[in-house]
Amino acid sequence: MSTKVITITRQFGSLGRPIGRKVAETMGFEYFDRDIIEKAAEEMGEPVDTLSDFDERMFSNYGRMMFPLGSGLQSKQKRLFEIEKKVILNLACGHDCVIIGRCSDCIIREAGMQRVYSVFVYAPYTSRFNNCLRTLGLTPEAAEVYIDKVDAAREEYYEEYTGEKFGSLKYRDLMLNSSVMPLEDSVKILCMGAELKFAQSPDA
Repeated sequence: MSTKVITITRQFGSLGRPIGRKVAETMGFEYFDRDIIEKAAEEMGEPVDTLSDFDERMFSNYGRMMFPLGSGLQSKQKRLFEIEKKVILNLACGHDCVIIGRCSDCIIREAGMQRVYSVFVYAPYTSRFNNCLRTLGLTPEAAEVYIDKVDAAREEYYEEYTGEKFGSLKYRDLMLNSSVMPLEDSVKILCMGAELKFAQSPDA
């Protein structure tokens, strides 16, 4: 029987990451996020901190998130993406899992995997701004900067490596506005949708 995979792409401040973590916990799935870059770093034979400028990893608050693949050499960016792509597919083939970001929705669909449920988590600007203050502990000034910069970086990254707009419906099964309900209800809706999708998908 093939694995079941949930991918979550999200706007900054939309709570996509905590929603994804709770979904994995609820469904008994593995949860993969920043550890993907660590696995990629191991394969490249380079320490994680060396590659941090080419990833959205947070070493100084949320600063790294402004540059999903950094501003360094294009060849190194592409090399890292290809390794991350292989890591994502290996994880998806070996585990029932939730994978956050990194174009995983496109990567897994294009690989022909059938038992995948892809979600885009978004929210109005005001809601995301308030989440940044309450949940992430950012100052109002920092929240404004990060929402604009991280969203722009994610949009550019996604379009560069998938050929699709960040908010495209192409690889998405569910567009979830996280501002209209408590987090727990967002998790319930996502889990329910995933179970329905997996029940209709072939095992192989």
